[in-house]
Amino acid sequence: MMKAHHSPTPRGGRRWFLHHSGVLALQAGAVWALLMGLLRLRIPDGTPQGARPALGIVRPPGALEESEFLATCIRCTRCADACGVHAIKLFGPVAGSLQGTPYLDPIGAACNMCLACGPSCPTEALMPLDAVAEVDMGIAVVDDRLCVSINGTGVCGACFTACPLRGKAITQGIRNAPEIHADYCTGCGLCEQFCIVDERAGVRAIQVSTNRLWDGIAV
Repeated sequence: MMKAHHSPTPRGGRRWFLHHSGVLALQAGAVWALLMGLLRLRIPDGTPQGARPALGIVRPPGALEESEFLATCIRCTRCADACGVHAIKLFGPVAGSLQGTPYLDPIGAACNMCLACGPSCPTEALMPLDAVAEVDMGIAVVDDRLCVSINGTGVCGACFTACPLRGKAITQGIRNAPEIHADYCTGCGLCEQFCIVDERAGVRAIQVSTNRLWDGIAV
């Protein structure tokens, strides 16, 4: 039995045109998907984790002023390696000029102020500190609407118990209502980490605030 012979689609014909157009569309789609994948690695898409737009970026102890810090930090990751409690994280590729620089997210893991990160920094973007009293990462801020000891829905005291400088950085009032004292608060974030209130994902009744603000593109 003779096999049926299919002659090639004439070049320039309607069938050839439809077939050729389909191939080109598939190739263009693949190229576009590849480009979008590469761009997503380079273009900031929203706010990167750790930037905390309303609260500011929490840098490790001893960090220089933000613009100087960004110019001095060589993104070597040594500070993160030195952190025994794994509190120091590194910004990813969507963070623009912040990429590779260290930050802390106190909700997940606060700073225990071991001060090992400063001596590990080869450029002194993180200055070595001699005492906990020299640490100034930010200041804890209490949301009266969420704190159960203040809004009258409970009695807590977790932030006071977690504070390494309790009685100085934080004191208690009626129903264990916390009061923050800026002269002593180091911004370590232990109060935030152990706060029992989590009204929405990532929101606690007490959080560390800084002046290192994220502007939506880069700082």
